[in-house]
Amino acid sequence: MKTFTVTFHHGSNYGALLQAYALQRVQEDMGISNTVFEYAYPKTADKSRSAKAAAASLYTGFLNALHKKAITRRRESFRRFHEERMRLSRVYHSMDELRGDDIDADVLIAGSDQVWRFSGNPEFLPARFLDFGRPGIKKISYAASIEKLNYTDEQKNKVRGWLRDFSAISLREENAREYICGITGREAERVLDPVFLPGREAWEELAAEPGINEPYILCYQVQRCERMQEIVDTLKKRTGFKTVAVLPASVKYIRTDESRFDVSPEEFLGLYKNASAVVTGSFHGTAFGLIFGKPCFAAARPSGSSRIRGLMQLFGSERFFIDADKSVPEADEWDHSGILSKIESDRES
Repeated sequence: MKTFTVTFHHGSNYGALLQAYALQRVQEDMGISNTVFEYAYPKTADKSRSAKAAAASLYTGFLNALHKKAITRRRESFRRFHEERMRLSRVYHSMDELRGDDIDADVLIAGSDQVWRFSGNPEFLPARFLDFGRPGIKKISYAASIEKLNYTDEQKNKVRGWLRDFSAISLREENAREYICGITGREAERVLDPVFLPGREAWEELAAEPGINEPYILCYQVQRCERMQEIVDTLKKRTGFKTVAVLPASVKYIRTDESRFDVSPEEFLGLYKNASAVVTGSFHGTAFGLIFGKPCFAAARPSGSSRIRGLMQLFGSERFFIDADKSVPEADEWDHSGILSKIESDRES
C-alpha cells in the first residue's frame, strides 16, 4: 500500500518535523510506503504590518544576525534530516500543480499537528483538507489538530465540503474532535499525536548525546510563558541542577545557565533523553517529556494552552500543568510508571 501525507514540517520547529517523521516511520514499520507532501515557502510576505510588528521584526532581525552561525547550523541540520531520514514528494508550488498531478498513492492522509488551521500558507489550505487526488481515492485524517476552534460560518461550510469524502476522521484533541463532529455531523475519533507511535526506544536510537556531564533541567519554549522563569528558578533552587534552554528561534525568552540556538533534531532528542526534568510551554515539548519519562512541568502560555492541558489530563498528569493559580509541584509527585503504562496502551490502540 502507498500513502501520501499532507502535514506541516517546514521551519526549525522540532515538534512539526518529528511528528511528520514519526507518522511516516510507523507506517513503514507496518509495511506501508509513505510519502510526505513537500511544498514551497510563500514567495511574498504580508507587508501590511503594524508599527509594533515592524519593530518586533527589526529586533528579531538583529538577534538573527547576532546568532547567525548557530541558526544556520540548526537550519542545515533540519534540511539534512529531511534529506536523510524522510521520503518527501517533489516540491509543489501551487494547488493547480498539485491537482494536476497523478499522485501515486492508494490513500491520502491529512495530519498531524495544526493541519486544519486557516492561518499559514493560504495557497495550500485546500491541500491540508485533501482537496486533490483522482476521483474515488481514499482520504483519511490522522490526529489532525486545529489552532483555534473559531471557524467562521464560511469556513465551516468549506470544512463540511472538504471532509464529505473522508472515509475516516480522527483528531488529536478531544475538544477538536467534538468541534469537527458538530460541524460535519460525522463520527470522529480522538487519537495520539504521531510522536507517541514509534515508542521511546525508537527515539532513543535516534538521539545524539548532548555533551552535558551533570544533571540538568531542560527548558524548551517556543513563545513567552508568564510563569516559566519562576518554574525554572524554583526547580533550580530545589535541586541545584544546571538549567539548559533549547531555543528554536533567535529570541531568548528565558534566563538559564546555558542557551543553545543550534540544536539539531537528534540533539533535541538527546537533551530530552538525558534530562533530569523538563520545563516547557510547547505541546510537543510536553509530549517528549512524557515519552522519555521525565518530570515534565508544562507552563501555560497565551495561546495553545488547552492542547497542552488536554495532553496532561489524558495521562493523569494535570497536576504538572501550571497556570496562574497553581504552585510548582515536587518532582517526586510525577507518576512515572502510570504515565508510561497509559502511553503504551493508547499507543497500541
